[in-house]
Amino acid sequence: MPTFLRELIRPAAEMPEADVCLVGLPLDHGTVLEGGRAGAVGAPAAIRRELRRYHKTYNLEHNVRLDGLRIADAGDVAGPHPYDHAAHHQRIREQVAALLRQYPRVVVLGGSHDGTYSTVRGLHDAVGSQAVGGVNIDAHADVKDRPDLGSGTPFGKLLREGIVTGQCFTEIGLHSNLNTFEDIDFLHQQRATIVPLAHVQKDGMALYMERAVRRAAAAGTAFVSFDTDAVAQAFAPAVSAPSADGLTPRQAVEAAFEAGRHAEVRLFEVVEFNPVFDRDFQTARLAATVVTAFLTGVASKA
Repeated sequence: MPTFLRELIRPAAEMPEADVCLVGLPLDHGTVLEGGRAGAVGAPAAIRRELRRYHKTYNLEHNVRLDGLRIADAGDVAGPHPYDHAAHHQRIREQVAALLRQYPRVVVLGGSHDGTYSTVRGLHDAVGSQAVGGVNIDAHADVKDRPDLGSGTPFGKLLREGIVTGQCFTEIGLHSNLNTFEDIDFLHQQRATIVPLAHVQKDGMALYMERAVRRAAAAGTAFVSFDTDAVAQAFAPAVSAPSADGLTPRQAVEAAFEAGRHAEVRLFEVVEFNPVFDRDFQTARLAATVVTAFLTGVASKA
């Protein structure tokens, strides 16, 4: 039986049917628009390298075997040359929608957070006209009301356009002094649920994540977006917008595992990892561990 996760991953062209399909978003233009650090474009390759390096197909904590999972890899959704931001987003939307019509779950390896605007629209296209539910695990709400498509705008656009329903949307891990009153007020107007970082630190991730995923699943179809800058800089130095305070790796893994346990979560993302600033592959390894935790959750229900 396969021992390493890399033995389960095959090109999508060779695996038209699978439990999960990986896809990379080499994208950082939206982060640069926000004044953030360029470099997230290299995230998909770095995460894949760590996924293949040493993760095994048995999870001791949950006594789950992953060796029966079929994992396809669809490669990257590359941008056009010369680069056109709107055209790249249209490609992302179309290709993610096509993958979700073919596979029950898609895992996105990103990439700046503006990509979520188009991955979630792809999810919406794939499942029909109903609004979807979701969870954003992040230091920032990313609901700015601006015409440009930057990394700080995706959830605001999705909520305002009715792609995501507010009652089925949760923001987990928001920092106390990294969000404006206007953005939080907007989320309240949308009837979204907000779980500040301090609440997670006090009560643990498992409680809030289980509630959030069930709330999102009530829409029928859901996504979970994990922004690596939700994790404290000591554990994740290579992100587009690092913060001294934040989640621990343990809390990140718990969130991803819970997301994987629910079949309604058809889209799972790890975004804003920026390998340019990594040290000894520390953040790449964390991102790969989060993906593996999601896969473990999927396997626990297989």
